[in-house]
Amino acid sequence: MSGCKTNQDQIKAAIHKAANSYDPPMDLKQRIDAQLAWQENKEVIPMKKFSTKKIVAAAAVACTLTGTVCMAAGKISYYVGSSSPLTEITEYSDLAKVESTADIITGAPKAFDNGFVFANANIINKNGMDNADNVVESFTEVNVNYKKGADQLDYMVQKGVTNDTDKELERKQAIESDGITYYYSRTNYLFLPAEAKPTAEELEAEEAGELFISYGSSEREEKVYTGISWNDDAKYHNIFSMDVEMDAEEMLAMAKQIQ
Repeated sequence: MSGCKTNQDQIKAAIHKAANSYDPPMDLKQRIDAQLAWQENKEVIPMKKFSTKKIVAAAAVACTLTGTVCMAAGKISYYVGSSSPLTEITEYSDLAKVESTADIITGAPKAFDNGFVFANANIINKNGMDNADNVVESFTEVNVNYKKGADQLDYMVQKGVTNDTDKELERKQAIESDGITYYYSRTNYLFLPAEAKPTAEELEAEEAGELFISYGSSEREEKVYTGISWNDDAKYHNIFSMDVEMDAEEMLAMAKQIQ
């Protein structure tokens, strides 16, 4: 995690993402900035108003969720995606239509035992880009959003197996259960104004991989990302949230409710 900084490409991707929403979210807690910088990126939608803090924050969180976004090695430098409001659904009974269109069976429940209830879902067409903005690979995801009061979380599923690097695995807790390896992660984020300087302790925490620091926010802000991911049935699954404190046991219980 150390050294993972937002660059112009990631910020550009986040700007494009922000332009996609007809009704942009008002804060980071609403669908984690509309599914973050690596999702909803649609240039044909006219630009909407959005804050610099959201752009930088979304691009920053993408460093954790995509793994390779900030990796210098390898062909893929960052991810962008596109989705259409025309394919978004708000009724659970319509989820089968989304799955049929994407050719992905999600196994998403209508509600989880801990109270999170289906809110909406959409198809994300995603591209892995190199440093020259060339498409290296393309694939499709289905993203399902859940709500419990003011709290929200997302469940994402895509075809194919995704393997983390050894460095990424060092930051995750591996849990073996029923023949599947689940990976739980909890990441602290610190968003600072461009002119602000982190403390020595915060820099040490970043170097140790315990904190991710991003610059460009209008004010100092701390956020916590939690997620659990796994490969099963030739698909990659990820349940994640921002500022919804859930330990490994609770997230594992949610993962096991995916059919």
